[in-house]
Amino acid sequence: MKRKKLFWIVTSMIVCTVSALAYVKLQNGQTVDTTTVVSKGKIKQYIEDTATVQSNKKQTAYIDTSGKITSIKANVGDAVKKGDILLTMDKGDLELKLQDANAKIEAAKAQLQGTDIANSVNKIEIAQAAVDQSKVTYDAASRNLNNAKTLYDSGSISKQELNNAEDAYKTAEAALKSANFQLEDIKDGTPDYVRNQYESQIKQAVILRDTITREIEKQQVFSPVDGVILEKLIDENASVTAGTAAFLVGDTKSLELEANILSDDIYKVKIGNEVQVSGKPIGNSTIIGKITKIAPEAKNITSSLGVNQKRVPVTIEIKDEAGLLKPGYDLDIKVITEVKKDTLVVPDTSVFDYKGSSCVFVVDSGKAVTRQIKKGIESEKLIEVIEGLKPGERILVKPDNNIKEGMKIRSK
Repeated sequence: MKRKKLFWIVTSMIVCTVSALAYVKLQNGQTVDTTTVVSKGKIKQYIEDTATVQSNKKQTAYIDTSGKITSIKANVGDAVKKGDILLTMDKGDLELKLQDANAKIEAAKAQLQGTDIANSVNKIEIAQAAVDQSKVTYDAASRNLNNAKTLYDSGSISKQELNNAEDAYKTAEAALKSANFQLEDIKDGTPDYVRNQYESQIKQAVILRDTITREIEKQQVFSPVDGVILEKLIDENASVTAGTAAFLVGDTKSLELEANILSDDIYKVKIGNEVQVSGKPIGNSTIIGKITKIAPEAKNITSSLGVNQKRVPVTIEIKDEAGLLKPGYDLDIKVITEVKKDTLVVPDTSVFDYKGSSCVFVVDSGKAVTRQIKKGIESEKLIEVIEGLKPGERILVKPDNNIKEGMKIRSK
């Protein structure tokens, strides 16, 4: 019983001592680091996100024909001029066809020149050679047709293949007849229609040559603009088809940023909003841009944490000197969605939640008084106060849990 009585006596003494100390502290005042006078100023509200640098003048270089890539002349990061060769494709067959077309042109020209010498031995020899060649072709076509008939009867080839053999035979037969007629005409003298025929042959051969030349040009891919290779989309020795994208070429002096803003925040963003751009790739610099495009619809994007989000693409034009920027850089952005001037602002550290309301501690007659406020827009370090405070009032900048209602306040 004595011990129990002693316990309650000691406990009572401790409570009295603590209460006395608290009363003394309350009377002497809590020392705080900082107070500030409420005043009007400027505040900017913003949305933070990331954006990627890209060229706003970029074009894709496509392959215009089918074939095998034999040589790639440019790689990612290379500077190129419009018209520079980026890759070449196998053109061996086309070069042989071009040689054949040139030979036909020269042969037709030679024949045309010879038409002025009637019954010349040279013309007769040429015509006879044409007959002999046509005869060889005719005999070969005849043999092929006979073989095709035999194979068709045995079921070894299709009807189409037999038809092809018959067509080749008829063509060879007609060519042989034509060659014989020309030989006879030359022996009898060269009429005007022969000259016209040779001239027509030259024109046809020139058309063929030009067509092959254009096809050879298609075996090369040229840079569509001055710029830098941003992407290489093909590999050497690959077989490709017409229309395959080969390179993405962009002008690195004309850049823009693309960001994807959360659909929940996009309503705040407007064309013309200022954007502050920063990040490690550009050191301590801050570049100013503005919103120039907002996509009409959101798209699904998976975040780095694997969360599927609805985001809206926006385009940011760079207004400042952007020499530090390179395509592909990922940078931090602040989209300034609202700016207010000459409005009441307080440090964000001064505002705290109390019983579901935003509050601050006002220093009134040297004591801390809780004051409920209505917040407006918020920035990184400031909060706009729409109701609850007046200019000239003093508040606590960083109140802690030791501050109590009615406690005296002394500034350091």
